Amino acid sequence: MEQNLKQLFQIQRVLQREGYYDYVRISKEIYDFCNGNEKNISDVLIKVENGQPWEYVKGYTEFYGYKFLVNPSVLIPRVETEQIIDIARLENSNRNFRSIIDVGTGSGCIIISLAKVFGKGIGYTATDISKNALKIATKNAVANGVKGDITFVKTNLIDSIPILDNTLIIANLPYIPTGIYYTLDHSVTDYEPKLALDGGKDGLKYYKRLIKTISRVKGKQNLLLLIEIDPSVEEKLNGLLRDREVRIIKDLNNLSRFALISFS
Repeated sequence: MEQNLKQLFQIQRVLQREGYYDYVRISKEIYDFCNGNEKNISDVLIKVENGQPWEYVKGYTEFYGYKFLVNPSVLIPRVETEQIIDIARLENSNRNFRSIIDVGTGSGCIIISLAKVFGKGIGYTATDISKNALKIATKNAVANGVKGDITFVKTNLIDSIPILDNTLIIANLPYIPTGIYYTLDHSVTDYEPKLALDGGKDGLKYYKRLIKTISRVKGKQNLLLLIEIDPSVEEKLNGLLRDREVRIIKDLNNLSRFALISFS
């Protein structure tokens, strides 16, 4: 018992030094992980001290109550992104979407969570430009029992993807302005894929392309885009979409984090 407490305190000290605000919970996770998988605690702590995110060390994380494999090919799902699922659920209750497209799916956490929540009756498509990300997303779909419900496509944004009436397009694309990206913690810049984070000079590089592509789609009814953004780009986004109906949604920290854009 005394040895166990010493090990827990050792883990907590390392996590505190590395800036983990929820170090008590994660220290228990690390302790259980090492004991359950015959891992040396010191070896794991060396990785953490080097800045490697705990989610990559253990190889998985949770999102919306579901388990997802992660590695440096994909961005670690953020807790705040779970709100996208809640927004999609609310919009679907009013619109009854026929199709949902997840652009830049990464680990697949968004489209898989939606497939779990909504079940059959909706067509699910997930795109990514990275074949390694799609491999992880496919594994996660299998593990969560929805592989047969989702079509995974390697493409740039929504190129070659058919757009139907009653479609919700969701995109959590790289949105951090380049200048801000280089100020992020080294655990992010050294380990997580830059391709999934850096949104160019104004943070809207990829969203501009996506919006331009969707704008070319004509004659579709009930076409809605839901995106996650950096709060600093809200004004620029509104300027870009001044001819569209745009609704900005705050996150749980009261920051402008999501945008709903109507294309019909």
